[in-house]
Amino acid sequence: MLPSKDATRLPQSPPQTQPLGLVVNCNARAVKRRYLPSNRFWSDVLPTKCVRLTDTIEELDAAVAHFRRTRVAAVAALGGDGTVHRLVDALVRHYGEADLPMVAILAGGTMNGLPRALGSGAAPERVLRAALAAFDLGDPPIRRQHLLRVSDACNGTVRHGFSFATGVVYRAFEQYYRTFEPGMIDAVRASLWPLTTALSGRSLADIARLDVRVDHQHWMPELPHTLVASVIENPVLWFKPFGDALGDNAAFHLVATSMHAAEIAPRLWPLFRGRCRHPRLRVGHCQDVTIHGNTGYLIDGDCYAPADAVDVRVTLGPQLRLLVPTAVP
Repeated sequence: MLPSKDATRLPQSPPQTQPLGLVVNCNARAVKRRYLPSNRFWSDVLPTKCVRLTDTIEELDAAVAHFRRTRVAAVAALGGDGTVHRLVDALVRHYGEADLPMVAILAGGTMNGLPRALGSGAAPERVLRAALAAFDLGDPPIRRQHLLRVSDACNGTVRHGFSFATGVVYRAFEQYYRTFEPGMIDAVRASLWPLTTALSGRSLADIARLDVRVDHQHWMPELPHTLVASVIENPVLWFKPFGDALGDNAAFHLVATSMHAAEIAPRLWPLFRGRCRHPRLRVGHCQDVTIHGNTGYLIDGDCYAPADAVDVRVTLGPQLRLLVPTAVP
C-alpha cells in the first residue's frame, strides 16, 4: 500500500549551519603586505563559500548578508581596528541588535589594539585554527562585551564600536594619517603632537573646545579640549587612561580634560596609564553622554569629520559575544 499523502510529510531540517565566516579587508595595509600575496592561511581551513574578500562598504554589507543567509555561527574579521568597527556596524544593520552572531577578531592590522585588548592578539592563523577547533568540540569560549553606540545628530547616522574620541586626540590622528603608510614611529609622533604644538605657544583650548554633558549636566566646570569614551581598557594605541576596570558594571569609561600644556608635560606618562589626578581631569563611568565640539571624532581609530560642529550622543550599545579561543597553539 502506498503511504498516505500526510504520512510523507517529513519535518524539514533547518539549513546546515557553518561554524564561521571570514571577512578579509583587502584595503588593510598589513593584510595586503603579509597575507594576500602568498599567505592566504584561511584557504587551508575554511571552504571558499565561508570567505569574503572586501574592498568597499558595499562588499562588506554583501558579505554579512551572505553569512546571514548561510547561517554562520560566528563572523571573523581580518584587518585593522577600523575593520572591526565597520564589521560590527554591518552586523547590526543586517542582524539587528538582539540577534548578533558571535564575532572573532583576528590581528591583521598594523597596531592590532583591539585584538590585544580583547584577548585575540596572537597570530591570526593560530587564532582561527583554535576557534574552529573549539567549534568542533562544541564549546567555543565566549567573552561578552558591550559596544558603544554613537548617534550623530549632524547626519542622522548611528555607528557602533569599542572606543570613541574627540577633541585634541582627533587632531593628533589627523597628523598620524597624513603619512601615506603610518607606522609605530608616526604613532609616537602623533601621540606627542598635542604637547609639542602647545609648547610651541598654541593653547590646547584653541585647538579644540568640547561641551560635554552627562544627565544634562556639564561633566566639568571648564570646557574640556579632549574626551575619550571606551568599553575597553586600552582605547587608543598603548593608552590606558581610565584607572579602575569596569568589571561587571554596565557602563563605559569616560575621561575628559581641560589641563594646560604646562600641566600635562610633567604628567604625560601617568595620564597615559590612568594614574593622574588633577582638578582639570575627570575620569568616571557613565551610560549616556552628549558632546558638542569643533573637531571631528574617532571610532576605533576611524576618522569622521562632519561638515558642521560635532553633535553626538554616546550611549551603551548592544552586547557582543566575542569568540576568544583560550588554547591557541
